[in-house]
Amino acid sequence: MEKNEIDVKRLFALMLVVTLFMFGFELYTYYFSPKEIPQKAAKREEVQSFPQLMLGSMRESKKPVQTQTFDFGNFTLSVSSEGGKIVSLVDKKYSYNLITDTEKKLNIYPLEVYTGNPNIDEKLNFSAYQIAREGNTIVMAYSDGDVSLTKRLTYEGDYFKLSISSKGLPSPLYVVVGSHPKGDEFYTHSGPVLSIGGKVERLDVESIKGREFLSGDISFAGEESRYYFKGFVGKIPSVLIYKVGEDKDSLTLVEVSNPLIFYAGAKEYSRLKKIGLSDVIDYGTLKILVKPLFIFMYWIYEHLRSWVFSILALTLLVRVFMFPLTYKSTISMMKLSELAPKMQEIREKYKEDPVKMQEEMMKLYSQVGFNPMSGCLPMVLQIPVFFALYKVLTITADLQLASMLWIPSLSHKDPYYILPIIMGLTMIAQQFISPNPDKTQNFMMYVSSVAFTFLFASFPAGLVLYWTFNNIFNMGQSYLIKEVLLKDRKKVKAERKKRK
Repeated sequence: MEKNEIDVKRLFALMLVVTLFMFGFELYTYYFSPKEIPQKAAKREEVQSFPQLMLGSMRESKKPVQTQTFDFGNFTLSVSSEGGKIVSLVDKKYSYNLITDTEKKLNIYPLEVYTGNPNIDEKLNFSAYQIAREGNTIVMAYSDGDVSLTKRLTYEGDYFKLSISSKGLPSPLYVVVGSHPKGDEFYTHSGPVLSIGGKVERLDVESIKGREFLSGDISFAGEESRYYFKGFVGKIPSVLIYKVGEDKDSLTLVEVSNPLIFYAGAKEYSRLKKIGLSDVIDYGTLKILVKPLFIFMYWIYEHLRSWVFSILALTLLVRVFMFPLTYKSTISMMKLSELAPKMQEIREKYKEDPVKMQEEMMKLYSQVGFNPMSGCLPMVLQIPVFFALYKVLTITADLQLASMLWIPSLSHKDPYYILPIIMGLTMIAQQFISPNPDKTQNFMMYVSSVAFTFLFASFPAGLVLYWTFNNIFNMGQSYLIKEVLLKDRKKVKAERKKRK
């Protein structure tokens, strides 16, 4: 195997493997992997009839009219006097409203309460409530003499606590979460999600047949999208999920238990870990690789307050671990350069017998201790890191706000394609540092660098930044090895040439 063959294989194998592995695996997981609904526990005796959501013309005629708006630091929310429900909830850091178009269209909102009795439910969700603010608590109270219901929503910094008390109402009570926040899914899950028995389950809406009832050891339940979650955390006895609308959407309700933590906002790790909700972040099938990388990068981010420095630190760490392999690879490539004249002789001598030529080449490699795979190994070992980083950049809500110079968000592609071009130039620069003796193959490597530039143009900018840093550090390591660590060796060889 010759050097030109090795270089081409390295480059195109990386392109194919990374592309197929990233997108093929994600597409398979998203579209073709089995979508299982968690095994349902036996329905308890007290569940005689499930709540009816009363969707249709009745709701359309009772849309919220009177609302009160409250500002609580990280969130702004509006509460309707009719039904005591949340009709707007904005995560101010991300300027994102967690109340969806589906909820507005169906006129069903978070904090609606259901008993299973349609007459009572209509009173609870469309009658006038007394709404008052007591410090960081919004109190929503309804009473008609026979039944009463009070909802207390307390702001706790990054989330809310919900307590519901009632009189004259049957049990159990169910409170509405709503439908999943909308956004760019990018092959991530959108829909119902819950943790039951310590295992996170993400339900496919298409697999739900009308309604699903789940009970057991449920620690959180709600609706999610790529970057956002809306739901409850606590000791939840049971969850109801309804399939609604023409768009195959869903509505989630959880059984009331006091107190419940209500979270509606970005899947920001620093917020979620405070309330035991960090597992709602979708690390994907390769969680064993993605989660440690995510936590490491987030730790760097929390200390340096910069995702650019976090990516830089990751690249530096990877290059440090790769240094022994890079060192061996560099030595191996230097040996190969020394063999160039003898290799040319073998080509000329056995040009009519390719099999014999290959045998002689392998003998020559063996004599000088050259390993043809040494140049491929450092790059192949980076593929898992590359894929894990790709996944991290597609699930990290914070990266939406991480900018760099002209790039507004590291979670999306460079809108001006400047960074991919810089990355391509660093790849070309590597060829100048370690050129191939064969000019034709050098030209192919330059063409391949252009191909890489186009391949990375649509990738998240953070991923392109990582590969750019990687190229720069690789050039630095190559210079260090050749000009510092192997400087004496080069002098000895130069003296030998002079003697000859």
